Amino acid sequence: MSLRDQEDFLSNIHPFEVLNQNQINDCIKHMDIAYYPKDSTLICPSKISNHFFIIIKGSVYEYSDDEVVMDYHQEDSFDANSLIYNETKHTFKVHEDLICYELEKKTFLKLIEENQKFKDFFLKNLVNKIQTLKDKEYTSELSSFMIAKVEDTIIHEACIVDENTKLIDAIEKSMNFKTSTIIVKKEDETYGIITDSLLKVKVLLEKRTLDIPVSDIAVFPLMTICNDDYLFEALTVLIKRNIKRIGVTNNEGKMIGVLEQIDVLSHFANNTYVVDTKIKKAKTIEELKNSSNDLINIIKSLQAKGVKVNHISNLIGQLNTKVYQKLYNLVVPTELKKDACLIVMGSEGRNEQIIKTDQDNALVIKDGVDVNLYRPYMEKLTAHLIDFGYPPCEGNIMVSNPFWCKTVSEYKEETKRWIDAPDMQNYMDLAIFFDSFAVAGDKQLLINLKDDLFDKLHDKDVFMAYFAKATLAFDTPSTVANFMTKVHYIDIKKTAVFPIVQGIRSLALREKIRETTTVKRIKILEQRKVLEKEKAAELLEAFDVVNTLRLKSQLVKILENKEINNEIDTHNLGKIERDLLKDSFKIVIDFKKFIAYSFKTDKIS
Repeated sequence: MSLRDQEDFLSNIHPFEVLNQNQINDCIKHMDIAYYPKDSTLICPSKISNHFFIIIKGSVYEYSDDEVVMDYHQEDSFDANSLIYNETKHTFKVHEDLICYELEKKTFLKLIEENQKFKDFFLKNLVNKIQTLKDKEYTSELSSFMIAKVEDTIIHEACIVDENTKLIDAIEKSMNFKTSTIIVKKEDETYGIITDSLLKVKVLLEKRTLDIPVSDIAVFPLMTICNDDYLFEALTVLIKRNIKRIGVTNNEGKMIGVLEQIDVLSHFANNTYVVDTKIKKAKTIEELKNSSNDLINIIKSLQAKGVKVNHISNLIGQLNTKVYQKLYNLVVPTELKKDACLIVMGSEGRNEQIIKTDQDNALVIKDGVDVNLYRPYMEKLTAHLIDFGYPPCEGNIMVSNPFWCKTVSEYKEETKRWIDAPDMQNYMDLAIFFDSFAVAGDKQLLINLKDDLFDKLHDKDVFMAYFAKATLAFDTPSTVANFMTKVHYIDIKKTAVFPIVQGIRSLALREKIRETTTVKRIKILEQRKVLEKEKAAELLEAFDVVNTLRLKSQLVKILENKEINNEIDTHNLGKIERDLLKDSFKIVIDFKKFIAYSFKTDKIS
């Protein structure tokens, strides 16, 4: 292999591309090609190597005792830790005849000292490594969508008056500020808002004088966002709340300005707002269907621009909720709406279903109301959702199924049965129901049911152990080799997504956390010291990686007109994606052990 070939090879190995030309030349000067036959031991606790290995061809397995914890293939490198710390607890053994580069230890350690980026990669924890790899993988896709902060766009100076200010004086001040928005500040440092439309309704139509204090008509509280938050989060709030402006505060909570919807939309220049407006204005089922069909284009656009999966799912979840609300209002007679609550469950309830893969929904009806009055409309609702592109649930968890359309008392009896007569189906029904989120109707009905569920689970340690044990239901590969070389596809939901979701769901249920999204549950569990800060950070990164890989795979299937599922084609994974998946599997396996220990699952059969 020529020097040019060696240089080209090294430049594709992360993090060697951060080295300058002199450092690359130094690498090549102190690097040799070596061959090792199958079963050769390269590194072990009693044999620390004097080289850093970069694989050209073949494979190496890393063992902890007799368990394979990692596998290394073409363009993979190892083992920095044993060189840096001069010790290891693991054994590295050749699995397939190995041809590799050997970089001298002295040169490797010299590079660590000379190049900070090179050093950071090898000395960072797993979370930072994953973030570094993700940055490298998606740098070409980054755009203002992903990295823009609220402070990066136009923030209008706020016209702020105290709550006792006369309305006429506040209007005069707003004219000096050249704004139609008046921010009202209370003594307790909370803020409200007065807009032109509010003046028309509360003053002109009600024939009030302009001498009234602004607090008489201001709307409290004003929705706010921090200037250091991502601009995309502001867009999500504007869409969710159906508002045209939002207050901007600094990290101390002080009001510093107003962010207008029009400025956010012009920054992103996408059709999210158009779709949201179409949904709101839809007057017929057909108009609503056409609006919902536009969601896939939004998903494709956001994913292509590097927006994190969590942000995409949050935004799409808000739009899906609006579709459900509008459909419910179009289908269900007015006199029936107030006595029921339409809920979404499972991945929809967690706001984590981006592509329409199935339906998980139900109806909760007030006690004393005839359930049969709702049945025909629920059948219509399901039929319309299927027509909109929301596939029917294979388990028939839909409002058209009488099992998922009943009164509060009947649901209470059902949750009691799930807990008292546990089996796998009951565990999963309870899990799906626990993730429920109210989208239309009387939300207090669902709150009542959640309160009742938490009360029933008090001191139910054995039940919780069985419930948590479902986290361990599917195997997570300890190596990537077995599916990279033997099995073409892997179900990323079973191997990685579900264990995180179910494990976090189990902890949230035990802690009586009402939040439904996995990401927010993780953050709350960290705040409550149930999860250590590092473990929470690892789970958030791994969850983002595996969901990103799943979404990319699903979008490819849509493009190729193939069936949408949770399988990813491992042969199409790039080098960095494979590294990200490896590290994510590590985190998932470790989390499973944490759940098993936390719920003492080894004590149950």
